[in-house]
Amino acid sequence: MQIRSVLVATRYGSARASEIASSIVGMIHAKGCSIYTVNPLEVDGAREVDENAIRTLDIDLAVAVGGDGTVLRIARWLSKQVPILAIKLPTSKGMLAEVTAERSDIEHAIHRLFSNSFYIERRMRIIASIDGRELQPALNEMLIIRDSLTRTPTYRIRLIDTELAYRMDGLIVSTPTGSTGHSLSLGGSIVYEGLDAMMITPIAPINRMPSIVIPVSDVEVRSNMDAKVVIDGQVVYDVKQEQVVSIGRYKHDALFIRFEPRGLRQLANI
Repeated sequence: MQIRSVLVATRYGSARASEIASSIVGMIHAKGCSIYTVNPLEVDGAREVDENAIRTLDIDLAVAVGGDGTVLRIARWLSKQVPILAIKLPTSKGMLAEVTAERSDIEHAIHRLFSNSFYIERRMRIIASIDGRELQPALNEMLIIRDSLTRTPTYRIRLIDTELAYRMDGLIVSTPTGSTGHSLSLGGSIVYEGLDAMMITPIAPINRMPSIVIPVSDVEVRSNMDAKVVIDGQVVYDVKQEQVVSIGRYKHDALFIRFEPRGLRQLANI
């Protein structure tokens, strides 16, 4: 892989992440690359851009310095398949990260990047639409949750030519990557990250509903009350009662730079 243009983004408001990013920019700039940083990160030798402009850039590599939230943001910003190198801060769990914030680890990673001594790991993403209006893609999950705190809606879920109806607070449609996120906290299973599968996990159903793992397919959800769709815990959309939320696989997988195979990576990091 030829690396000519690199995007560097950090956890918002983290001085430590900004310090690490400055060091990374210096290392990559020495390789003759064009470098972009995401507002409000300002680093000498890099061009600062707004997150809304990232989709228009021709980028070969994205570097995320922070935790999994930073990685989720970057994955959502990228319009095409750009490999992500995730560097975790000491205070972050960093389940998606490949490199620690130690300078020696970062230097070694940069060396391997420009020596083409790495491999690319693919992670499927999902995308939702509301009555045909496409939203942003998710690496972890789509959360559909009730808007009213005083009434419990009925959700109708259509999947694989089957329709289910349950009264509950909401549900989560997650990827294998997202199976160790919000879904796990609600009793969902951990799904091996390399599988092409989707998981549907209910939130406080009045009648018992298990978490369901299905092959990748289109899922339709409809609520008899107003609801919210939350993408990766970061972006919120309003859904009116009886509007159809359709969820399926996104056309572009997320790509991650990996140096060593680690088996059940997510399980090892819980």
